[in-house]
Amino acid sequence: MKEFSKTLATMTRPFSFVHKTLSEFGFVRPKTHENQLYVTTFADSITQRVYTLAVPTRLLENGHTEVYLGHTRFDTEEEPPSRVVEAAICRMKELADYLNQPNKRPHTVETASNGYMATDSYDIRRLGNEMKKMKTNSELKQTGLIPDPIQ
Repeated sequence: MKEFSKTLATMTRPFSFVHKTLSEFGFVRPKTHENQLYVTTFADSITQRVYTLAVPTRLLENGHTEVYLGHTRFDTEEEPPSRVVEAAICRMKELADYLNQPNKRPHTVETASNGYMATDSYDIRRLGNEMKKMKTNSELKQTGLIPDPIQ
């Protein structure tokens, strides 16, 4: 994945921001790598294989984390198919854009824009993920529960 080293740089951000952003992009920190690595998978329906993509990180003493986007690699012996590589490059570029955004502090009750479900793109993503996990009224009825509020 030499393209990553050409186009993506190392970024230093607060750990909480890095962890939250990488988690939202589907990355996890396996315990086997001493928490210095985030991994995600790409499934290829044609070859029926799953490819693991790893992003190295380093926790600094000041509580920030360096993310080595340019050193992102697939954990495989052979090169994944080009369609998988292209999907990974797109995801990494999008991740770099998110990591470059300023780290906004959450709104307090006093400063929140009341009357809106979402005040920024982070809230939209968060609400979307919450809605995916919610059961529909028919699913609730099948399990014997009563939907609330009844509409």
